[in-house]
Amino acid sequence: MTRSTSTLNSIVLTVALRNLLGHLRRTLLTVGAIAVGLAALIFLWGFNEGLHRNMLGNFQNAIIGAVQIHHQGFFQHPELSRAIRNPERIVTGLEKAGVARYSRRLETFGLAVSDTTTQGVMLIGMDPTQEQLVTELAKRIGIGRFLQPGDDYKLILGATTANNLQAKLGDEVIIIGYDRYGAMVAESFTLAGIITSGEMGLDSGMAITSLSTLQEMVDLPEQVTTFVINVEEKRIPSLVDELDHALRGESLEIMPWYSMFPVMKEWIILHNGFLYLFIGVVIFIVLAGELNTMLLSMLERTREFGVLMAIGTSRRQVAMMMLAEAVLIGIIGIASGILLGYVIILVTAEIGIDLSILLGSTSRFYVDPLIYPHLKLDHLGLTIGAILLASILAGIYPAWRASLLQPAEAVRNG
Repeated sequence: MTRSTSTLNSIVLTVALRNLLGHLRRTLLTVGAIAVGLAALIFLWGFNEGLHRNMLGNFQNAIIGAVQIHHQGFFQHPELSRAIRNPERIVTGLEKAGVARYSRRLETFGLAVSDTTTQGVMLIGMDPTQEQLVTELAKRIGIGRFLQPGDDYKLILGATTANNLQAKLGDEVIIIGYDRYGAMVAESFTLAGIITSGEMGLDSGMAITSLSTLQEMVDLPEQVTTFVINVEEKRIPSLVDELDHALRGESLEIMPWYSMFPVMKEWIILHNGFLYLFIGVVIFIVLAGELNTMLLSMLERTREFGVLMAIGTSRRQVAMMMLAEAVLIGIIGIASGILLGYVIILVTAEIGIDLSILLGSTSRFYVDPLIYPHLKLDHLGLTIGAILLASILAGIYPAWRASLLQPAEAVRNG
C-alpha cells in the first residue's frame, strides 16, 4: 500500500513538473511575480525592523534607558517625598540579575532664571561616570562639554532652553526649587554644556547637573529617585520579572520603556499594521496571478484530463496533479524570492538607506537618516507561510474544476 501510494505521488509530481516545463514562459512569469512580491515583502520587513531598531535605540540611549526603577507612583507624580529610601537594596538586586549598566538619578522640578527671563525645567542630577554606561547623552552635547567627575554646580541645558534663557557657555544660571522639606532653595550654576541633538524632549525643558550637587541642594544625601538600566531589548520582559520578584515589598515600580511611553509602542504596532495590510495586497496579487495561470492550464488540458480519466485515472488523482502544479510554482517562487530578498537585505544592511534626501532632518523623531535593514526570522516565516498558503488556495479551485470533468465530454470538447 505504501509503495503504491509512493508511486502514485511520484507520477503526480512527474506529470505536474512536465506540464510546468512544457509551458516554461508562463511558468517563469508566474514564478517571477511570486519571487518579486516575496522579495519586496522581505525588504519591507527588513527596512521596518531596521527603522524600529534605529528609533528605539536612539530613544532609549538618549536619556530614558530600557528600564527604570522608581518609588511607587513617582513616574506619574515626581516628588522628592517619593525618593527611593533603600537604594543599596536595588543595587544588590541588579547585581544578582547580572545587570552591569545602570545609573542613579535624582529628579525634581525647578525654575531656571537668567539675567533676562525664567523657564520651568525638570532638574536631573546624574552621576557623570555611571550615566555614560547607560545613555549616550554625552554625545548629544554640541556646545561645551558633558559633566565630569568632581563637577560642582555645573549645568547642562538643551539648546531650546538655553536659547529661551539667552544663556551662553560660562553664564550664570540660577535654579530655584524646593528641598525635601518643601522649603524654597536657590543655587547658582555655571552653564558648561548645551545639548543640540534636535530630539524631542532633550532640547527643551530639562536641566542636568551632577548627582552630588543636586543631593546637596535639596538635602537628600545618598538618596535618589530613579535607577536607569540599559539592557538588550529581548531581555527587558524577563529582567522586569526578575527585579519584580527580587525587590518585592520595597514599594517600587519597575517600568520598561513601553510602560513609561506607550505611545511609542502603539506607533510601532500601527506601523506594523500597515505592513500586514501590504502583505494582504501582495498575497491577493499572487493569488490572482497564480489562479489565472492554473485556470488557463486546466482549460488547455481538458482533453488530456478526459483521456486520463477514460483510462482509469481517478478524479482525486487529476485534482492532485493540478494542486501539485500550484504548490510547485509556489515553492520555486518562494525559493527565488528568499534568495532575491536576502541579497537585497545584505546589500542595504551594508551600505544603509539614506532617508535625508526624502525626509530632511529626522532627529526630532529619534531617527538617524541612515537606516540599516535587519530581517527577523519570525517575519520571514510568516511571509513565506502566507505566500505558500496563497499558492495552495490558487490551486484548489482549478483542481476542483478538473475533478468534475466528464471523460467523454472532455475528450470531445477538449
